[in-house]
Amino acid sequence: MGLYRNVVVATGLAMAAATFAPRASAADVAITEDARTHFAAGVALLQDPKAPRYEEAYREFKAAYAASPSYKILGNLGLCAMKIERDAEAIHAYETYLKEAGPELTPEQRAQVQRDLLTLRSGLLAVTVSSNPPGATIVDTRVPVEGADIKNSYGAALTPLSLGLRHGHHIVTARLAGYVDQPWEFDVTEATAAPHVFTMTKPVVAERAVVRERPVPAAAYVVGSLTAALAIGGAVTGVLALSKHSDFEQNNDGLHVAAAQSDRSTGQTLNVVTDSLFIGAIVGAAVTTYVVLSRETVERTASDGGRESTRQARMMPAAVSPTLGAHAAGASALWVF
Repeated sequence: MGLYRNVVVATGLAMAAATFAPRASAADVAITEDARTHFAAGVALLQDPKAPRYEEAYREFKAAYAASPSYKILGNLGLCAMKIERDAEAIHAYETYLKEAGPELTPEQRAQVQRDLLTLRSGLLAVTVSSNPPGATIVDTRVPVEGADIKNSYGAALTPLSLGLRHGHHIVTARLAGYVDQPWEFDVTEATAAPHVFTMTKPVVAERAVVRERPVPAAAYVVGSLTAALAIGGAVTGVLALSKHSDFEQNNDGLHVAAAQSDRSTGQTLNVVTDSLFIGAIVGAAVTTYVVLSRETVERTASDGGRESTRQARMMPAAVSPTLGAHAAGASALWVF
């Protein structure tokens, strides 16, 4: 169908819609204001100075026909549907247009529409698609040899949907929320094809391996490290106590009374500190053993491996060192968190 003739028809129909007073016919319906508005917008889009805007005009004519299903709209609706490759809709619109317009079409207009119908039918693949479960949105993309892809969305296929696809390479995709997109890629070379059912599948969620283990709690490391510090401190003060006892034996000759008394006092203090440190170490060892033996079993995913051990390693003391003062001795630890 020639563009010039269709635009002229569109203009005539727009004027008819604006000043509707046609000859009454059995196929005619009343034109509402809403239909007039959409129809006029569609005509304006077809007459865009830069280039006809067929996709937007198609939506306007479709809205106009939904408001007032008059055959007067179908010529322009069929033209736009053909231009955006919704060929099955174009065929239906043109066939209804020829049937309902009757003698109001001139022989030239009728012949042009019939030629367009012949062209549409000769290059059309009729296929019925559906989805399981139903309700998937069907999107057809034709990939031409040159130029941009031509895409049409047909909404949710709650029931089997009939498509009219133009010859060429197509990718028909079914999309449904919560499911993986299902593409169907093929070349259209025949007139008919077997019905195609898109089997929708849920996305596969990779299962993580679960590891059951009994990690040593951080408290065991803390108490264990403190126990080690106490034991080291006890060993150090024990050595010092022995040294002071040796000094006392040497000075306890009746000539160095003050030195002997000082050595004796210091030695006694060191003995007390040593005993206290070893007792603390024994208690700490018992607590550490209890914490380790009574630890709970926990579950983690395999991908989490190393996190717990890293965290526990950070709880270890960075340094343990004994301390000794004039009247006291012990051990200290430097912790890093």
